Amino acid sequence: MMKNNIAFIAFMFLFSCQQKENKPNQDQLLKNQIQLWKKELLLNGEVGNPCQENIDKWSIENPERFYGLPKDSIKIKSFDANQDKTNDILLYFPAGDCCSCTIGINEASDYLKLIYSNGNEFLSNDNLREKIASKIEGEYYVQTNTDVERAIFSITNFDTEISGTYKLWTLEDPICCASVEGTFKYNPFTFKIQITHQNVK
Repeated sequence: MMKNNIAFIAFMFLFSCQQKENKPNQDQLLKNQIQLWKKELLLNGEVGNPCQENIDKWSIENPERFYGLPKDSIKIKSFDANQDKTNDILLYFPAGDCCSCTIGINEASDYLKLIYSNGNEFLSNDNLREKIASKIEGEYYVQTNTDVERAIFSITNFDTEISGTYKLWTLEDPICCASVEGTFKYNPFTFKIQITHQNVK
């Protein structure tokens, strides 16, 4: 009986060690995802290389681009948002305006990507940028019955929801200046949004 117990313990130890070896390194997985996302943004023409002091040179090297990748690291926040005991990861960075001063029409929402667990695999949501801006616009219209030109946002936190601040242009606003600002909380799994809003003085 004792020999059987020892054999079972030894088997479980070896099995556990093998599982650990087969389990992908989370840090390496994250690094790979960040590099892949950067490559996709560049190849899809959404951004150019990081901005540089010589704007003319940057424009020649990055034709048809307006924003650049961040010079600093991409920001990372993790939380088990879908409550499956595995942390989900939000990657994001502000839109860096390479070609002119960032004001009015040149301002843009943060770029973001959600990597979330689904059983034994990880999936990603790359459409959050447009989705959140659209949700802000729609909810503002529901609350105020006011037509919206556009909204942009910045991420501040990620826990059960993605939260941040936003600016919103109504049809009467000049290009330079949004007349509304507020905060939002968006749940990427239920697709529901909550916003606060106030007029900018």
